[in-house]
Amino acid sequence: MKKQTHVLDVPPPAAPFEGFTADTFKFLHGLKKNNNKPWFDKHRADYEEHLREPCRLLVGVMAEHIAEDKLPLIADPRRSLFRINRDIRFSMDKSPYKTHIGIVFPVKDMGQDEWTGMYLGMEPASGAGKMSAFVGGGAHQPMPPFLKKIREKLATNYGDLRKALADKNFKKHYPKGLAGESLTRAPKGYEEDHPAIDLLKLKSFEFGQELTKEQLMKADLPKLLTEKFKAGMAVLEFFKI
Repeated sequence: MKKQTHVLDVPPPAAPFEGFTADTFKFLHGLKKNNNKPWFDKHRADYEEHLREPCRLLVGVMAEHIAEDKLPLIADPRRSLFRINRDIRFSMDKSPYKTHIGIVFPVKDMGQDEWTGMYLGMEPASGAGKMSAFVGGGAHQPMPPFLKKIREKLATNYGDLRKALADKNFKKHYPKGLAGESLTRAPKGYEEDHPAIDLLKLKSFEFGQELTKEQLMKADLPKLLTEKFKAGMAVLEFFKI
């Protein structure tokens, strides 16, 4: 396993993030309609200027906010930014590029085999220039060994998670609460009458809230994300096992 990379406790000053722009969304809508290498090569400069660079700047500013608020998260372009190229080796969909853009802020000291952290996602929606975006976090589709550990913790400490989910600030920012793909029956080793059976049946543990296109375009997006991250930390840290 590769050693996990952390951001510095006090990151160097980041260039200002001024918000995503109409050109960002124009590029993504164009890519959605023309998901092929010739079109992308022709618009590579647009990708670098209007999508890649603001994403990089956002991560840099978030590193400052995360350090200032002492949040146990990683904000590092090497970890936080996804490659836009899709892995199409085993996919029926041979579109070479992603149109769903994700920026991740993993929990520190989790290792790279499991993913737990905060997330900002956006993608083109139906309609000219419209976007779908959300911020959230959790333990996304944990592998069986990690899922087993989560369930073992839930079986006895479910009260801690329910308390975090009932917190007023968490509910303010994430009114839909905790969600994720769920089993129809109790997992092996647990009974249907367990007081946390609703949580034990989950196979993914996620919370989130939609963002507007206008929020993505504001220079204070990092401040908004930091507020969302702080509101979700108690729930998120329950899954740091």
